[in-house]
Order: sequence, then structure tokens, then C-alpha cells
Amino acid sequence: MKNILLAACIALSACVAPVVPDQARLVPGQLGSNQDPDVSAMNMAQYAFADPSRTYGRPIDAARAAASMEYVAGQFYTSPRWSNISALTKEQLLQGRAEVRAALGVAPGTSSQALVDRLTAAADAMQAQDRAAAVGLLGAPVFMQPGEAVIARLSNMPYLQMANVSTMKAAGQL
Repeated sequence: MKNILLAACIALSACVAPVVPDQARLVPGQLGSNQDPDVSAMNMAQYAFADPSRTYGRPIDAARAAASMEYVAGQFYTSPRWSNISALTKEQLLQGRAEVRAALGVAPGTSSQALVDRLTAAADAMQAQDRAAAVGLLGAPVFMQPGEAVIARLSNMPYLQMANVSTMKAAGQL
């Protein structure tokens, strides 16, 4: 009886399709660099999330780092190019992405693409000294708080342990 039950459980688990995480695409230069977007995003996220002082008072850098984390987590999980990254590290990248989303107050159900596009466009607007545009990009429906509050969060990002650990591990496996 136990063997039949075990076989039934195995058969049922084989029928369940794996959940593929949401992922975004980057256009050339979207992160402010014309280098390989995967490597550039990985380097940016790893550097920023290793120490909160690196983005303190720098919402442009924090927005690009958050967009990088969002992008890298989906890209490294799904792209055959990154099959050398361990499954555990890929799962940790997804956890780090969730941690960053929570720190920024991202609305549940927001697509990865919408988040990456808003964060990078807001970073570009802030760099161009167009705060009003950045505020508009960082509000609803992607964020649960007004744009000014999101800029304040980007200016004072806390230490995000899983974002740090996962990007450090992934960078070491590139």
C-alpha cells in the first residue's frame, strides 16, 4: 500500500509544471552601460547590495541596482546561458529579488518588466534632474506608496541580506 501511495505521489508531482519566474528584458544601455547586460546587472547588484552605504543618498544608483536585481534573478533562473549557476543560488536570487521588492513597496503582482522599466526610467529622469518625472514613474500602479516615498526608500536602502548573499554567490559562479 505504501508503495502504491508513493508511486501515486511521484506520478502527480511529475504532472505539475514547474513554475518559471517572471523575467524582464533589457534594451541596450537601459542600465546606463553598453556592456553585456547580464554581467553589468550582476556587477551593479552585487556592488550595491554588499553595503548600504554604497547607495545611501544615491537614489539613482539604488534604482539601477534594484532594477539589476530584478532582471538578474529572472534571467539567471531561465536563461540556458547561466546553467552553470547552482540551483540554490538561483533560488536565493529570487529570494533577494523578493526582499528588494518588499523594501521598495512594490505592488503585488507587478510584472518584472514593468518594475525594471519604471526603475530605470526613474533613474534616467533623476539623472537628468527631472524629479517630477521620476516621482511620476515611481508611484502607482507599480509601487504602493507615492513616488516621493519611493525615492526616500531608494535614498536609504537597508541592508538586504539575501540580495547581498545571492548576488555575491552568483558573481562568484559567473
